[in-house]
Amino acid sequence: MTDFIYLVYLHSIWISQRKLSIIFENNSNYKEFFEKLSHNSLKIFYQDKDIETILKKRENLNEEKINKLLKDRNVQVITINDNKYPKSLKQIANPPYFFYLRWEIDDSPKIVIIWSRSMTSYGKKIIEKFIPTLIKYFVIVSWWAFWCDSEAHKQTIINAWKTIAVVWTWIDLDYPIQNQKLFDDIVANNWWIISIFPLWEIANNYNFPIRNEIVSALSNWVIVIESAEKSGTLITANLALEQWKDVFAIPWDLYKTNSTWCNNLIKNWYAKMVTTPEDILEEYNIKPWITNNCSLNFSNDIEKIIYNNLLLECLDNDEIVIKTWISLNQVMTNLSMMEISWIIRKNIAWKYEIQ
Repeated sequence: MTDFIYLVYLHSIWISQRKLSIIFENNSNYKEFFEKLSHNSLKIFYQDKDIETILKKRENLNEEKINKLLKDRNVQVITINDNKYPKSLKQIANPPYFFYLRWEIDDSPKIVIIWSRSMTSYGKKIIEKFIPTLIKYFVIVSWWAFWCDSEAHKQTIINAWKTIAVVWTWIDLDYPIQNQKLFDDIVANNWWIISIFPLWEIANNYNFPIRNEIVSALSNWVIVIESAEKSGTLITANLALEQWKDVFAIPWDLYKTNSTWCNNLIKNWYAKMVTTPEDILEEYNIKPWITNNCSLNFSNDIEKIIYNNLLLECLDNDEIVIKTWISLNQVMTNLSMMEISWIIRKNIAWKYEIQ
């Protein structure tokens, strides 16, 4: 992690993401700044009272504990200057200077699934219906809250696809405790966990809107499954609209509590009504996998995965490897067989496309 560890140290002694953006606007000398931390170096950024607090935390900082935690959990630090930092995240008003990441992140199309925390049987049926189709085209992003968001992650894992959990605590806090097994499953499958909060930060109400903005920024699209009148779901939907993201909503019974904002979003033209996952695919002229593949004979699951990715865009060898997490040798072997079978071809840019 080299000098990035000093960035984590600074974050751990209450130097916020916003302050880090200002301090390191024109440089990235994290080690030097940390080692020379003093009243003098902080006075242009903080008042005396805050400086005293930061310096006291600096004295009590357990660097070895932090080093071990990040190493044992394979936590990466992705700064705004890193190529891995999502471009869409840079476009929000106050992008985090860096975030903590478990495993990897890529530029696969992402769709956010949000709903009220009090999940209903209706909402659960919707998610069980939508997820198996959507995962063929999108990475599923959600909030990591108990019940509703957990179900989105759970159904994605059951269907063996990628999911991103954006947490509102530090990156390795098993909260809520009911999600312990799900958390372990996400880690075991090497799916992605993201946090912008300092190590050992616990859940608090202040973090919710911050987390919601990150969720909407990471996505290309947002689906609102359920939303009561005072639900935090509406915050994320509004943030997505401000970021010019497309929002979809599921229609509900007018007399149900969780129907309020889904129906209002549709009524006021803020969201497009969808009743099947195919409605979303149709919006972007994506031909449903079942319809498109029903007459095709794939030799194995790898060919199906490659085909699904090529439905979205033309890709070369390396891009297919990145998006599918399949080895280059396997990708090349299967691409050759798919060309022989006239399933795919190379275009004039030497990228693969559907025949």
